[in-house]
Amino acid sequence: MGRKRRTPEAVVLEALRGYLRQEGGRVRVVAEGLARDHADLLRRLGE
Repeated sequence: MGRKRRTPEAVVLEALRGYLRQEGGRVRVVAEGLARDHADLLRRLGE
């Protein structure tokens, strides 16, 4: 009945948050792979 319309800014904000969530997942996968592949080097650098 009295459904509120979203502002263009609200639509863009929702889209941006979704995009950033998706990209964050991709970055996490790559970072985990790098950490796994180079765990020995990272361990030695931390000593």
